[in-house]
Amino acid sequence: MHSQVEQPELTDDEIRRAGSAILDGRFREEFGSDVHQISFVEEMDSLPEPKLAFLYKLWVDKADPQTGLHNRADFDMLSMLPAVGNIMILDVLRNGFDARYRLYGTEISDSSSKDWTGHTVSEMNRATRHELALMYRAVYLAVCESNRPIYSEHLAPVWLSGKIWRRVVLPVSYGGDVCEQFIVGNIPVSSVPTDTGRKDGLL
Repeated sequence: MHSQVEQPELTDDEIRRAGSAILDGRFREEFGSDVHQISFVEEMDSLPEPKLAFLYKLWVDKADPQTGLHNRADFDMLSMLPAVGNIMILDVLRNGFDARYRLYGTEISDSSSKDWTGHTVSEMNRATRHELALMYRAVYLAVCESNRPIYSEHLAPVWLSGKIWRRVVLPVSYGGDVCEQFIVGNIPVSSVPTDTGRKDGLL
């Protein structure tokens, strides 16, 4: 029988502070030791999983040559097929303070024991009472506000999956310059990496 730690509802101020810390490159004790890394992605070779590297390269290749922006219409399931089981697509809500799962990949739901398609991130946080909820919300907010991709790596509680989750969050829009969706590659890894890449300052 697993034990869950009751987590209070996150406030916008808490999410804002944690998101600002990520943008500023500062370590956040609130995320705890189970969060191994949070970093902006600058190049494909920095990503440890081939599917994540594939998604990031696709995102780079699809950038508008004039504006550097990314149109969601350019990312169909066929173009993302090599990673499709490990993809989540989320609609941005409340300017990045929340998001709704439009797609929740089968390999992700199989490892987390639930398909969250149609639910919001805040609803998932309330249902699972996950102590890493602040990390999820802060990363999404930081990606939304910076329009830059972020890689994160964390250890899920044993009662959820007990796996390392390696994620890349990519911002896209519907033709404008504001982030309106996240395309997320999410890879569960059974064993704990020997080198998590954790650094001083930015996780």
